[in-house]
Amino acid sequence: MSKSIAIIGGGIAGLSSGIYALLNGYKAEIFEMHSIAGGLCTSWKRKDYIFDGCIHWLTGSSPASTYYKLWADIGGVQNKEFFNYDYLSKIMDENGIIRTLYTDPQKLKQELLAISPEDKKPIEELIRDIEKFKRHEMPPDMNFSSLVKFLPLISSFYKYRISVKELAEKFKSPELKRLFAQSLDWHGMPSAFILWSIGLMASGNGGYPMGGSSAFIRSVVERFEKLGGLIHYNSKTEKILVRDNKAVGLRLTDGREIGADIVISAADGHSTIFEMLEGKYINKKIERLYSELEPFPPLLYVSLGINADYSNEPISLTFPLKVPFRVGQDEIRTLSFKNYTYDKVLCPQGKSIFIVMLPASYEYWQELRKVKDSYEAEKKRVRENVISSLEQIYPGIGNQVEVADVATPMTFIRYTGNWKGSYQGWLLTKSNMTKQVPQTLPGLSDFYMAGHWISPGGGLPSGLITGRSAIKMICKKDRKKFMP
Repeated sequence: MSKSIAIIGGGIAGLSSGIYALLNGYKAEIFEMHSIAGGLCTSWKRKDYIFDGCIHWLTGSSPASTYYKLWADIGGVQNKEFFNYDYLSKIMDENGIIRTLYTDPQKLKQELLAISPEDKKPIEELIRDIEKFKRHEMPPDMNFSSLVKFLPLISSFYKYRISVKELAEKFKSPELKRLFAQSLDWHGMPSAFILWSIGLMASGNGGYPMGGSSAFIRSVVERFEKLGGLIHYNSKTEKILVRDNKAVGLRLTDGREIGADIVISAADGHSTIFEMLEGKYINKKIERLYSELEPFPPLLYVSLGINADYSNEPISLTFPLKVPFRVGQDEIRTLSFKNYTYDKVLCPQGKSIFIVMLPASYEYWQELRKVKDSYEAEKKRVRENVISSLEQIYPGIGNQVEVADVATPMTFIRYTGNWKGSYQGWLLTKSNMTKQVPQTLPGLSDFYMAGHWISPGGGLPSGLITGRSAIKMICKKDRKKFMP
């Protein structure tokens, strides 16, 4: 008789766990708090527009990639058309001069040399290293053979464990310093991650799946259901049931109790450990991880549906504001937007979608949320400031905006339960580049965790890999050969 696995959370980690469970002969049911699957990998429709909340590029979009084969396992890439980026972003300076951060290393080299010929030596060194990143991908399984293949990159990851701002200091040119700091610095993460991302795009292995997050998740859900899996929507887990230090099921917020032979939590890590399990299965290491590791900071996600065709404009642009504005304690001096007109699944013909992501304070928006009128008024003010800032580049765009949507950290919590409104789990830093959070808890059997609270750096690959590895661990314990 097949063992049953109850999975908390229907995001990519939960779906990955469920699909690999079914492929290995287990029964799998997912309990999802929202009315749809996907978790943070989601889109939402406003009038004729679909605003994408997740996928910018997918590691493993090339059929030659190891990750492509894993995405194919769970149904994510079959029959998908991918948009490959010619450039990561365009950056405008105070004089209106636009520079392009090409994904092609040789084009990028020429652009950087045009800015600063005196920095030829560090520029050529940087480009050589991007070419190295281009030729290799992170192994999904850290076994001996994969580590041997990964050896050429280990020294590069060590070399570029510095932040982008530290990397920028290697250049003499103030313009290059500013270019790197403005366009590539992502929460102070190690520059290795940024350069590796450029390398992925350069090799055709970091494309955007047309149709965005919802279309991607829909195909994964179809795969799960065709294999015999079942998803229970609007089913939030309140407590993980434990008997004799063994996970035996779930209790939902509506009082229902679900029995299971094995439980996997692909939900928020903090809620899982300290609420669903009441903090009973921790040790000093786990306490230290949750007190010392830093989550990705929350975002304000401003989405605009525009009744005008901006398909000839940059797909991503960063520019300085003539009139800065504040959101809580943050002063917004530059604005970046993504232009989704290339995806006609999301964007009606002849119209455009701009998405702007701004820094946000969880505490600030948590306090505002206590008074609905204040909360809505601040969302409106942010929306108006973003639109008026875009007027600086595109006069009259304010009159073309048909729909505007603002998602705050509280929105992320409402739909995903992510701790502190984080949009991607643990932030990758120099100190935790090699850290892995345990997928099991001390003293508790038949329980596993998956998702971006397991792997610093987050992203969709972490959900895929940790969901898969949870099932590999279960198979090993049951002395079953893991398939596929």
